Order: sequence, then structure tokens, then C-alpha cells
Amino acid sequence: MASTEMTGSESLAKGIMDGGAKFAASYPGGPTTGVVQKLIDQGGAHDIYVEWASNEKVAFEEAFGCCLTGARSVMVAKHVGINHIMDPLMTANLTGSGGGMLILAGDDPGAYGSQNEQDSRILGAMAEIPILEPATPAQGYQMVRCGFRLSEILRLPVMIRFTTDYTLQKGAVTAETPHKPVEPAFVDHKSFKQVPSNAVENHVRLHAKMRQSIQLFEQDPYDRFNPVSGDGTLGLLACGQVAAALDRLGSPASVRCMSLGTISPLPEQSLLIFLKPLKRLYVLEDGEPFMEIRVRDLAQKNGLALEILGKTGGQVPWEGSLNEAALARFLTDQLEQPPAKTPAGQRQLPSRKPLGIDCPYEPFVMTLKELIADGKLDRPVVVGETGCLVKLNNPPYDMLDVKYSMGSSIGLACGLRRSGIKDKILALTGDSAFFHTGINGLITAAHHRTDIIVVVMDNRTVALTGFQTTIGTGQTASGERVPTFGPEDVAKALNIENVQVLDAYDRDAIAETLKKLWQQKGPALVVVRGACPYIDAKSCRIDTT
Repeated sequence: MASTEMTGSESLAKGIMDGGAKFAASYPGGPTTGVVQKLIDQGGAHDIYVEWASNEKVAFEEAFGCCLTGARSVMVAKHVGINHIMDPLMTANLTGSGGGMLILAGDDPGAYGSQNEQDSRILGAMAEIPILEPATPAQGYQMVRCGFRLSEILRLPVMIRFTTDYTLQKGAVTAETPHKPVEPAFVDHKSFKQVPSNAVENHVRLHAKMRQSIQLFEQDPYDRFNPVSGDGTLGLLACGQVAAALDRLGSPASVRCMSLGTISPLPEQSLLIFLKPLKRLYVLEDGEPFMEIRVRDLAQKNGLALEILGKTGGQVPWEGSLNEAALARFLTDQLEQPPAKTPAGQRQLPSRKPLGIDCPYEPFVMTLKELIADGKLDRPVVVGETGCLVKLNNPPYDMLDVKYSMGSSIGLACGLRRSGIKDKILALTGDSAFFHTGINGLITAAHHRTDIIVVVMDNRTVALTGFQTTIGTGQTASGERVPTFGPEDVAKALNIENVQVLDAYDRDAIAETLKKLWQQKGPALVVVRGACPYIDAKSCRIDTT
């Protein structure tokens, strides 16, 4: 078949479609949204149902439930979203899966659009599931196809880890004959129950599956993901997009290089063949020293007199993205061999600009600031959220006092109140973050009658990650019309008495509501609603009524 140039994101989506997946679920967040959006745009032609779930835990549970019928499924999440799947994953690994199931984990070294640089490989290893990491778009396509087969052989979910820099790569991809999906049927009424009485027995089976995975990684086609080049006693072991970046720069011919794509468990025999001629090895990887520690352990157990250098010794940058610019510095400083090619320009961090003109967040924030400046309101403690609300940390707003992870603002506000401080406490969240996990905090606040003000800035979309649809807006990712509902409906069901819905652009109503709330006690919820002006209703696929 002819090759087609694709980005890393497109190659993963193409692999999912050609791999015969029946279902894909995700929650928006860079660097994964490009993969899912491609599935939304083209998945219908491949009979794939694609959805934006309320959060990653739900996305995982749906995908896992689908695979129990023998159908293939995928859940896609950025690194901080992988945190949310660990509870169900840590029992799903014990019972095992049915049809092929993939976990696509998008990491963000350098934190270009995230609150941290978390490494998903650590959580994948904790769950004792196989982990693959592609170097190029061509390899990404192949890994998805092979990942489905590996999952079905082992009856385990398989993680494919990729990074932001990987998604931006372009390369030729040769598609293969699409997989013909099986007719789904739930016929196993015994295996898919994880209870105390079978926990140890299933754990034994899980370890046997991981030993089998090591053997498979040494064989065709998985061994193709670990190519070796060059010769000499100095080695470079590179993982994922770092290997591709090194290849683009041109690694020294006198250096023995291995690009490792089967990350966990290690293909031990292949690695030992690579390591034995070496006197010194540098391990190059994005994120934590995941491979470095494991390769050092492998060398020690096999009595290799080999110096292994990397992040833990300071020879390789531990923090940030190991992109072309960082690799060029490494080659010059550590190997004293500048790269053959000039590195590409370093990507800038996301914009630090204020909220845009006519943004529905702006009137509320500026009204609050003016009331405080005029002495009409005491300044509250403002607890914010991930999303567009992070821009409130910038001038001219300077409003955020506390901000952590997705959906955490209401729970944090509850904890601040329990400390005994007398300040008004304002939890600011977006509609998407509210339905993600913020809703749990509101349930707690309602039950304990906690004296906080929750403000949901409802712009009817996930604006910062590409205007994806959100729960409650009246349309699914595929365009299906469904009933609408809002945070106010949840609050009323929780018997929160003080519930207000405001037009985002009605500053007089906002001012009057805030002044009243400052005089009241107990939980209050205010929905400030106004559709984001940077999209129209059709392109956003939302109901703005």
C-alpha cells in the first residue's frame, strides 16, 4: 500500500480505526485531543462510537466494559487523567480483559499545557500491564495494531505512552488491511468478577502474563520496535520521540544506539545483547528515569561492568522536554560531538495573554474586582481550576489564590472553610471541570452545609483544549441530540437553597448577586452562563439555549 504523511496524532487514530476498535472514550486534554478529534471526524465510517466522557475514570470503565464482549476498545487520557483510572485499572488487570483494549496515555514533558510533568509509565508499571512507546508516526500506527493483538493474547489492557512532541511529528505511514471486528457477545459469566477470594490467585496469573509479555517482546513483530544501529563501546539508549529527535539530529557513527519501544516489561535478552559490548551507556528518555533505573538493575543482575549515566547522575536533564534543542546540548556537553544538523526551534509555552475580547468570564471577574476595589466587598479567598480559569492568575486579574487539579476547587474550598478562617471563600470552576469531578465536592458541601460560594463559569464547551462538547450541553461528540441539564439542576437536586443562574454579560445582575451572597451563609451555587464567542454553535456542536 502507498504511504501517507501523518502526524503522530493521526497515526495513532489511523491505527485505532484500522485496528477494528468498536468504542473509544476520552476526556479532553492536550496532548491527546488530536487523536480523539480525528476519531470523531472519521470514526463513523469505521463503525466506532466515540465519546467525551464526564471524566477519565468513566472513560476507562466504559472502554473496559466494551472489551468484555470481545470487542476492541480504547480509552485516551493525558497524564493527569491517568491518575483517575488507577482504581478500576488495579482490579481490571487481575481479572484480565476480553477483546483488545488500549490505554493511550499522552504525557506532557515541559508542561506546555499541564500543571505537572507526570510520567504515565510509572503508573502503567504499577498496574503491571505492558507499555509501548512509539518513536515515529509509522511506529505509532504499528504499535496500535500490535497492541490490540498483544492485549488479546495476554488478556490485559496495554498502555501506549506518547508525548506532546510525538504528536507534532510528521512521517510516512503505510496502512495495512483493516482488522475485521468480531461479533460482540458476552459469554463469559465467570471470569470478570474481582473479589477477595480470587485476588491472590489472579495476581499470580497477572505475573505469569507479564513473564509471557517479556518473551513476546523478544519476538516478531515486537522486536522490530527496538532497532539497534552503530557500533562501539559507547552507547545511547533512547525511548519514544527522543529516539526520533536523536535520529533527526544525527547521532555519531561511533556510538552504538538502541531505540527502545517495548518499555515495560523489558525485553531483557535483546537489551543484554545491546549492552554487553559497551563500557558506558547514556539513557535518554522523556520524564522520570524510568528506563535508566531498570536498565541499571538489569546490568547489575547480569554482572555487566558498565557505567550507566542519565538523569539521576545529572548527565541528562531530568526536568523539561528532551527535545532536539536539549539533545543538541547533551551531545555537545557530554559527548563533545555537536549534532550534524541544527536543532529545530524550541516550542514556546502556551500564551500568557489575558482572556479574549467578549469572553464570558471577563464581566464576572472584573465586576468582582471593582466591588472589592470600591470597598463594597471584602476580598475572598479565590480557589480556581484547570482550564481557561488559569488565566485569572495573570494581569490584569491577579485573582487566583489557590489552584491545583481538575475538579478540585470545591473540595479545596470546603477544606479551607473547615480550617476556621473567617474570609468569604469563592470556588471558581468551569462547567466541564464541574461535571468532571467537581460535582463530588458539591455533594460534600451540600451534605455538610458548608459556607462557600461555588461559581460555575458555564461557557458551554471545553474551550482551552479545542472546543469539545461537554456533559449537559445537549449534544454528544458525534452530534447526537440529547437532553440538556446544568449545574443548577444538580444543586437543586442536592437541596442547595441558594442557586442563581446569571447571564455572563449582565454586570448589574452579577454585582447585585455578589453583594447579596456576601451577606448570606451556607452553600451557594451561581451559574454564570454565556457561550464562548470564539466558536459558533455549529462548530462547537452545542446547544446554546
